[in-house]
Amino acid sequence: MKRKRVVLLARAGAARERTQAAIVDAGGDVVACLDPGEADEDAVRAADPGVLMVVLDPAVEHALERFDGILGDPSIEAIFEDADVAMRREGWEAARWARHLAAKLQGHDDVLPRTVAPLATDAPVAAADEDARFQDEIAALQLRVAAMPALPHGNELAQAPRLQGAVAVAAGVGGPDAVRQLLGGLPGDFPRPVLLRQRIDGGQYEKLVRQMQRAGSLRVVLAQPGDTLAAGTVHVLPDGMDVHAAPAGLVVVPGEGEPRFAALPPGDSAILLLSGADPMLVERALSVALGGGLALGQSAENCFDPAASQALVARGGQADGIAGLVHRLQQRWPA
Repeated sequence: MKRKRVVLLARAGAARERTQAAIVDAGGDVVACLDPGEADEDAVRAADPGVLMVVLDPAVEHALERFDGILGDPSIEAIFEDADVAMRREGWEAARWARHLAAKLQGHDDVLPRTVAPLATDAPVAAADEDARFQDEIAALQLRVAAMPALPHGNELAQAPRLQGAVAVAAGVGGPDAVRQLLGGLPGDFPRPVLLRQRIDGGQYEKLVRQMQRAGSLRVVLAQPGDTLAAGTVHVLPDGMDVHAAPAGLVVVPGEGEPRFAALPPGDSAILLLSGADPMLVERALSVALGGGLALGQSAENCFDPAASQALVARGGQADGIAGLVHRLQQRWPA
């Protein structure tokens, strides 16, 4: 198999060295290592890459605007890595990232580790565990149904103002690439707000806003308490923020821990669980689906951490590739 030509766009240092070694181990051919503070688009194109790997740090982030043309070139696949994460990744997490990188560079979807088949004596125990989990889920579902408020009468329903929903996107480790692809596929006049909860180390959400603004034509802002959600806008939720229903619409409010998106009107909303999403959101996503909305996960192929998505599918939800998720959103809310 022909090795993909990779240009590594990164400042000199340990993060670049580790990333270069990972590319080689994953089957890539590093044809050039360029410092974005010194190189330009012509230097990248002269190396004729099939893949452009960008190792992000504040200096690289500042220089990326000069490479917007090549980052938007559909013939070159752009992969982003965070310098701090590259330096800290060890053990199991490093092995998992290496499998996903190899899948991208070698053009296949096999990202699962090699496993050993369980012994036959484990089968009865596994079956019993599965049955117990099923019974627990049935009991939990019955409790949720019993706790549901009574439906309003016809006149009350007619008089109640309709609250516009939103698309909530949750991601964590391995999520930024998927989020970029998702936002890049949506039109600038997408008729619903997008709530993005991308968990990142260090709380550098201003940097995340700048990165996502380059991904597509949607407006991207850092959410602040009191902000009213707007259609065609990506509201990046930093730590300790959630949304609340108000007369003016959905409003950003302080919260504790991870957002739960409880205020989203189910019939006009979607919850997308991408790589690294908090599995605790599976319950809320399923309730949105029960109310007529969309509950979608990122398919395991090329998904760095599909735990939440797999849990969603196991409970009756659906998963798809990023292109499929974009199609489902545009089909539901055409611009």
